[in-house]
Amino acid sequence: MAVDDLSDNRQTVSFQYSKNGSKVAGAFLRTYPAGATIFEPDSDVSRILFINNGWALSSKHLSNGTRIVTEFALRGDMLSSVSSALAQETVQAVSTVTGYEFIGHWSGKGSELSSQLSLIVIVEMMRRQARMAERLANIGRRDALERTGHLLLELAIRAGKSPRPNFDGFECPLKQSDIGDAVGLSTVHINRVLKDMRVNGLLSFRNGIVEFLNRNKLADIVEFDPGYLTNYIS
Repeated sequence: MAVDDLSDNRQTVSFQYSKNGSKVAGAFLRTYPAGATIFEPDSDVSRILFINNGWALSSKHLSNGTRIVTEFALRGDMLSSVSSALAQETVQAVSTVTGYEFIGHWSGKGSELSSQLSLIVIVEMMRRQARMAERLANIGRRDALERTGHLLLELAIRAGKSPRPNFDGFECPLKQSDIGDAVGLSTVHINRVLKDMRVNGLLSFRNGIVEFLNRNKLADIVEFDPGYLTNYIS
């Protein structure tokens, strides 16, 4: 489904940045159903979207048909059409995504962002850079179990604490192929890794639910340090 086919609420509202509570006026409320394309590589309209609810993913498609998932975006994260165009990424909604969108504020020809919004954009770009650096180390220097476990531990922190009592995990709308394409593993291989994790009492991933059976042990095995996800900047 193309972006232009989606309905908007054209009344502008104020967006409150969850990291520090600052407010920025001039946003549009947007809703993207699961499977919708949010940004395309050849987009010629500058748009910035702050996700309020839902999951999205950024991906690159190679000439041989291979897909590489470069990033997952969750509640509180920012997506930029300019960044997607530069990186030649496609951004799609994994689940229904709602958010606050700023249109025509930033392009290669200049910026119309307010000082407050400019600061927020810079901070979010720095946070994504930290995640991308860790992802590069993950794929380049860790084995299949370590890559997968590290990614799921990261997503658990970014998804937030589950409201379910006595439950250590999170709702995850991703397919096994999404996870595999993010860590450089085939669907068959990622299925085998997840089975090994379940058998070894580390985690279970079934029916859209990731449950940690022993989070501390898994974190030790994959040497997970959540420092790169800490909000150093506000």
